[in-house]
Amino acid sequence: MALQVVLASQSPRRKELLERLGFSVKCIPAQIAEERMPDEPPDNYVKRLARSKVLSVVQRIRTTQYEQTPARVSRVTGKLEGESLRWVVGADTVVVCAGEVLEKPKDHLDAYDMLMNLAGRTHEVMTGFCIFDMHKDKEGIQTVRTEVKFKPMTKDEVERYVSVGESMDKSGAYGIQGVGAYLVEGLVGSYTNVVGLPLCQVVQVMEEMGAHEILPF
Repeated sequence: MALQVVLASQSPRRKELLERLGFSVKCIPAQIAEERMPDEPPDNYVKRLARSKVLSVVQRIRTTQYEQTPARVSRVTGKLEGESLRWVVGADTVVVCAGEVLEKPKDHLDAYDMLMNLAGRTHEVMTGFCIFDMHKDKEGIQTVRTEVKFKPMTKDEVERYVSVGESMDKSGAYGIQGVGAYLVEGLVGSYTNVVGLPLCQVVQVMEEMGAHEILPF
């Protein structure tokens, strides 16, 4: 299968989401400082980080001798094949509850505190994503929001969930695609946005940018 999308991330969840749609994905992690500026609005923050990740990887690709495969049109599908390292996708996700930005917990105690804060409340998951076309030097960028309502939880219940071990690498200290699914009473908006990449909006932006030849449907 032709290499179609470069993901500026090591996130297995974002990679899996793209592969579910039929994309082949190469992960090239970004090398940037992921720090929020003082009083930076959460939506600006995730868009800025998503764009910074993408531009960092674009720079790495352009200064590294990656093997390129000549493009050709498939006689079967009529789509372009073998065109590698053109489309770069990056994203960043945070949880916002009552104006407080929750990122990945520092340790188990931090995860416990985050989850106790979210228990029985509605919070917002924000994902900023950026798509870069290396052939045209054009980018598309957007922030997507999803409202998530958590069930009430006791201290013991939160401790037991943290002990499962899926909190540490996730914004807000939970994984909706894992055991953490049982914490969620309901949501309004994109489910895949909560996982880490809003697929509907990502594909829409790719279509608007002219990536029709790599869409696997």
